[in-house]
Amino acid sequence: MKTLRILNPELKRILIPVSLSFLLLVLPLAPGHSMPMGKKSNFSGTWVLNEQKSDLGEYGHMMASNKLVILQKGKKMSMERFGTAPTGEEYSYIENYTLDGKECIIPLFEQSKKTATAVLSKDKKTITFKALMELMLEGNEMKINTVELCNLEDGGKSLIIKETASTDYGDMTITIVYDLQ
Repeated sequence: MKTLRILNPELKRILIPVSLSFLLLVLPLAPGHSMPMGKKSNFSGTWVLNEQKSDLGEYGHMMASNKLVILQKGKKMSMERFGTAPTGEEYSYIENYTLDGKECIIPLFEQSKKTATAVLSKDKKTITFKALMELMLEGNEMKINTVELCNLEDGGKSLIIKETASTDYGDMTITIVYDLQ
């Protein structure tokens, strides 16, 4: 794995908190219709990051979780995310959603939180997550808006997440691919 070295101290001061925040709260999937026609998708399972199939760009590896454990029952979903912080420390946290567009508040760390909605499409093949992350990092507040489109592909063996994140510093779009274990 390549290591990215950031020499500009101002850029480093901004990117480290952004990276950490993305590590702690980003995931879902991208459009694809390889599920059999007429079959409803169930996103439940243990999903492991496939870096080779993903398009993470320059900084997306800091946003992608290493593993997801998803339990979907009807219009409720629980997602446990596992990752590694820039410090090398491993972490996990749980996000609970209703899939009907109701607002969910997810505590992150310290005073930081994620306010999100999740909507299951009418054909039940796509979940759209929209979130506002309000982060307190080193006494500074940062807001990150995200939109994640999640789909199952390869007959339900691949979870694809197309994610766009927007901050005052710019936008980033990545595609994260997870393999079902």
